[in-house]
Amino acid sequence: MNRNRTVAGLDVHKDSIYLCIMGHDEAIIFEKTYGVLTPELRQMCNDMVDRGVTEAAMESTAVYWVPVGNELCESMELKLVNPYFIKQLPGRKSDVKDAQWIAECLLKNLIKGSFVPEPTVQDMRKLNRRIFDLQEDVTYYSNKLDAALHRCGFRLSNYVAKITGKSYRKA
Repeated sequence: MNRNRTVAGLDVHKDSIYLCIMGHDEAIIFEKTYGVLTPELRQMCNDMVDRGVTEAAMESTAVYWVPVGNELCESMELKLVNPYFIKQLPGRKSDVKDAQWIAECLLKNLIKGSFVPEPTVQDMRKLNRRIFDLQEDVTYYSNKLDAALHRCGFRLSNYVAKITGKSYRKA
């Protein structure tokens, strides 16, 4: 175990990020609150790198962690931690001290990160979800079109195999 580690704890919320940087002697080196826009995330990353942070841990709050992870992933080792697990660890904790608590837990190796796929895999998953969503939309609107035609007395779907096929569109 490297005794001279500098770690960071991040408490990520919808509109703010609390950062606590802690040194190997459990002394707080730096604390600050940042916004969530790209320039603020870049400033946070620069502040972390300037202070020698090599590892960071953050709570996995909804999807709010994604832009933070994207900004930091190339500069340091990141751990995405389930908030339920962090809250179960012994110790006094309040909303104000969340980032400090996360940094302290990381420094003491009390937490392990959740699985986060590589950026390429994440991009492929996003693309796959988008394709799936679009296919659902096509099906939804095709069914609505067929229902509208049924209400008008045209029962074309009774005579064709697929309502999205060429024969349906020609009819």
